[in-house]
Amino acid sequence: MSRQTWPVSRRYVLPPLALGAPLVASGRRSGWVLVGVAATVVAFFRDPSRRSAQDPSVVYAASDGYVTGVDQDVEDEALPGGRGTRITVFLSLTNVHVNRAPLPGRLVTSQQLGDGFAPALFKGAADNRRNRLVFEGERGPFVVVQVAGALARTITNWVRPGDVVTSGQRLGVIHFGSRTDVLLPAGSAEVLVKKGTRVRGGVTELARLLPGAPAAPASS
Repeated sequence: MSRQTWPVSRRYVLPPLALGAPLVASGRRSGWVLVGVAATVVAFFRDPSRRSAQDPSVVYAASDGYVTGVDQDVEDEALPGGRGTRITVFLSLTNVHVNRAPLPGRLVTSQQLGDGFAPALFKGAADNRRNRLVFEGERGPFVVVQVAGALARTITNWVRPGDVVTSGQRLGVIHFGSRTDVLLPAGSAEVLVKKGTRVRGGVTELARLLPGAPAAPASS
């Protein structure tokens, strides 16, 4: 757990710990269950240090997990022509839930959308509580969508519009069960992963940008 994740996780860690510790001290076995819950939450919000290769032509994974979809023709108004490629990664409860920037760029827009609570693995999760982050990179816009799952339905972000990020920089954390979408302009990149590929945030190469002139700037 890091300096950034502790303020997020303590709301979940402290209550069971406060209840369980006195029970353990009095010799009651039930206290260990609560202490175990607190320890599990601490593990969930772990934040390992990682270093991306910082290749500006590489699109890195925005999170840990496994790829559940590569869609070559999706709509997003921030991308040139309103079309793009989307790479979706599902995070199980055992994955690190800190999200990272897939490319260097400046955050243009941050939107909080949706109010659904479907399990993040299902298609219905597209309407879940989610944050849509639109970035402007040297080669054009890209989008990261953080989708919350059915439990806490909460996302904490550490970046604000106007902030400049580097590849692999921490963007925020999704509280319990989630998914991330990375959207790139249509025809701008060669996708390097497929459905089922296991990825690590800030480390695994999702795609490689193709040579060419920068695309049109992002719109909100």
